Amino acid sequence: MQVFAVFDVSDPDPVREKIKARYGDNWYETGRNSFFVATEGETTRQLASAIGLGDESASSGIVMPVTSYWGRHDSQLWEWIGVKLNTNGG
Repeated sequence: MQVFAVFDVSDPDPVREKIKARYGDNWYETGRNSFFVATEGETTRQLASAIGLGDESASSGIVMPVTSYWGRHDSQLWEWIGVKLNTNGG
């Protein structure tokens, strides 16, 4: 799977609802306006459009693929990212 960081979302409530509906258990919220989303076979732009950050959206935000990670946060986040990055097909 590919993991994407979604952050600096200007209107997080509708984005959160779209993430929940489309990605089930394959997302992790790290703050009011930031998320990680795991998906199979989507590009950065496809994910952004699917969650309401596309060209015609009222909400803005940044979506980036996670290729490496480090930091200080809840240990469950690091475990979640590690598991999702090492999962093929969910």
